[in-house]
Amino acid sequence: MQKKAVSLYKIALYRKFMITFEAIDAASPGKSLAAALQAFERKHGVHLTLHDCRGIFYHADGTPFFPGRYMHIHPYCITGRFETPGWNRRCHEECMLRAEAAADRLRRPFLHSCWKGVTELIVPLERNGSLALLLYAGAFRTPGTELPEELPEPLRQLYAGLPLPGENLGNELALELQLFGQGLLHYADLCRNRTGAPQERSNQIRRFLEDHAHEEAGLAELAEALHLSVTYTCHLVKYHFGKPFHTLLREERIRRACNLLHSTELPLKAVAAAVGFRNEFYFNRLFTRVCGIPPGEFRKSGRNQPGAGWPFA
Repeated sequence: MQKKAVSLYKIALYRKFMITFEAIDAASPGKSLAAALQAFERKHGVHLTLHDCRGIFYHADGTPFFPGRYMHIHPYCITGRFETPGWNRRCHEECMLRAEAAADRLRRPFLHSCWKGVTELIVPLERNGSLALLLYAGAFRTPGTELPEELPEPLRQLYAGLPLPGENLGNELALELQLFGQGLLHYADLCRNRTGAPQERSNQIRRFLEDHAHEEAGLAELAEALHLSVTYTCHLVKYHFGKPFHTLLREERIRRACNLLHSTELPLKAVAAAVGFRNEFYFNRLFTRVCGIPPGEFRKSGRNQPGAGWPFA
């Protein structure tokens, strides 16, 4: 009797303190990942920004995974950025172009200080040897830094309220960001609507495009990756996709460009380079021919319309 009473007590205690954990839907984990991102910010007292280096973090309809997260939205970063001439350009050059170049060179977490005097932790994520995603955590004051003279007093007051780096930028934060980023990379794979076994030829071809579309990739490189002849590889591509390889490559690059145009303020030249076009003028002509409007107009017309103007089914 006494054992039974103890068992009933344990069951009642367990039910009292029982916590229900929500499982992540592997097929559609976006909501759970967004909640996890917000929880991460609360835990560490930081703002997170995601830079999609290659335009691969989008859903099937062309909408980005985390709308509004691809730009630095911290009050200090956003204040005056679009009102003061030249500030937006400097922010682009500092936190996109220069930071990405440093990340591509280092390929490890590092601290970055911008022209406004704030420090952020930047964590690069690779995908098959190519830089795919940058996670920014901040913003913090930079000890010993003199702020630019053009910064107005209200912005200087905002800066004074920022925390010092302290222990928040230690290895633990960098490690957690790397793990979270790996989850995003896995989510990107799930959202590519890949069907069938990974070793199937169609999936091998699709994965090659995903990994190398931003590079100087051609049919010969695909044939080499598949360990097949160029002639047979050409036949396989047309058999599985109903179109030649160069068309698949062009469509993949244009898809990525659409995503970056919708979700970032990157200059057109940087968008073209990020998705694999080395010539900005060729990119403009091709984009206009495929989408019906120039990339600049596409950005203006589709920014607040998720999936608008998506050129492919």
